Amino acid sequence: MVKTDYDWFIETDLDEYSGKWIAIENKKVLDSDVKIGTLLYKIKDKHPKSRPMFARITNKLLRLHS
Repeated sequence: MVKTDYDWFIETDLDEYSGKWIAIENKKVLDSDVKIGTLLYKIKDKHPKSRPMFARITNKLLRLHS
């Protein structure tokens, strides 16, 4: 079974990015930032042909109490 970036995202421990937005492509994090606008700028600058998936990683304590 081929895993999608979403499958990889769901199954991967991304706690190191807690409180940040991340850009994922080909089952890896391309970049991250606390502000989505800054992340979009970084991706456009560093990876102009990429079309990554974006997600916000919430604080681990917030996830445990939700």
